[in-house]
Amino acid sequence: MKAIVLHGSPRKNMNSDTLTMRFLEGLNEKGSHEVKHFYPNEMDIKPCQGCLGCRTPPDHNCVIEDDMQHIYSAYMDADIIVWASPMYWGYITAQLKVVQDRMEALAWKGFYDKTFVVILTYRHHVESTVGMFKRIAPFFRIKLHFVTCKTYDEETGKDLPISSCVDELEEAYVLGQTLGAE
Repeated sequence: MKAIVLHGSPRKNMNSDTLTMRFLEGLNEKGSHEVKHFYPNEMDIKPCQGCLGCRTPPDHNCVIEDDMQHIYSAYMDADIIVWASPMYWGYITAQLKVVQDRMEALAWKGFYDKTFVVILTYRHHVESTVGMFKRIAPFFRIKLHFVTCKTYDEETGKDLPISSCVDELEEAYVLGQTLGAE
């Protein structure tokens, strides 16, 4: 099985990455899987220009030549797509949103029949991103899984270390095991 991880956080190895690594530990417990990691914050990815150049058959290629081409190629080969991001102002990070917008080129071909694992860490709201993925999943025949983790204690007004989110860390691990066994 092949998977790609789209790391939305500009801060490596923090909460969303920790949950993602826990998922991958579970995934790899059931066999060896090829996993490619992409860190959009470190890549040259321009925003979608809305030109609809990708609508042109037969290839439906995006007209922008940048690092997104690496993601397109890996996405087409992958069975599992992991979208990992903290929530900024109620949505995924700008770095991951640019990648998501540029997926328009794959919406014409190749976006279908994937398994999405959406891993989100948040302080207050997660509904907008969860809702977006739920809305597109039926149209693109996506098998959709979520691991969401609130990393903020409203009573104390303090951020929680991801290590204290034991239930969510276990949930990510078990999901990995389940998908790895399929």
